[in-house]
Amino acid sequence: MTNKEILKADLLDIIFENRNKEYGAYALRRGYNVRMLTALGAGLSVILVFALMNALKKETSVAGHQVTKERNEVVIRSIQMPQEKPKEPEQPKQAPKAKPSPKVAEIKFTNPKITEDSKVKEPLPPVEDLSGKLTSTQNITGIPDDGKEKSVTKQEDAVGTGTAGPSQPVADFIIQERDPEFPGGTEALKKFLARYLSTPDELEAGERKVVKVKFKVDKDGSVNTFEIVTSGGNEFDGEVLRVVKKMPRWVPAIQNGVNVPVSYVLPVTFIGMEE
Repeated sequence: MTNKEILKADLLDIIFENRNKEYGAYALRRGYNVRMLTALGAGLSVILVFALMNALKKETSVAGHQVTKERNEVVIRSIQMPQEKPKEPEQPKQAPKAKPSPKVAEIKFTNPKITEDSKVKEPLPPVEDLSGKLTSTQNITGIPDDGKEKSVTKQEDAVGTGTAGPSQPVADFIIQERDPEFPGGTEALKKFLARYLSTPDELEAGERKVVKVKFKVDKDGSVNTFEIVTSGGNEFDGEVLRVVKKMPRWVPAIQNGVNVPVSYVLPVTFIGMEE
């Protein structure tokens, strides 16, 4: 191969110079690019075919899904309901009128007054005429008395002032069947106060401060409504209130077998300790 041919020849011709180019290797390398393009095209074609098939399947499934979602036509019909006739109110039945009972014979018989015979206007009826008749203030003819009717008498109206006596106020219960109690009793209450109370620094040795706090033990044992009854100073009052508000639920008081709210006064004494 001349120098001019070398400049025009490619690398494959230079490698296979003076070699058997018909053996197969030269032909394979020479047609390598064509085979690669052919394979690439075939692969792309296969991918494209699968993509088209997948798209067609999706359209088919969507169409089928839409078909299944279609609802039947709804028909609304107006139905005329028969009108009910209003019921006439029932008239109350009138009670049968009672037949008037026949009058019983009455004879005038009043309290006799002792007077002279010449001044008597109406003599008293004889005793025989009183049988079978009611005594009254006037004479009335009628049927004989059977003993069921009462004599007609005129009673004087009751006389009074019309003023009712003074109502007696109901006294509140003072003594409970069971007083409210701190859980564990008085000793537990003392331990609780001694544990949480702290004596202010201004208390001198031997000095005493008494604080009385009033609070309410409710039906459920809850403690509320705190009030200082006897003050020992702002710091001592505040310290007592701080501690008693931490108290747990008490055992409520019982009156007549029922839980009742009760007010309780708790005295607290601060004593200055000598150093």
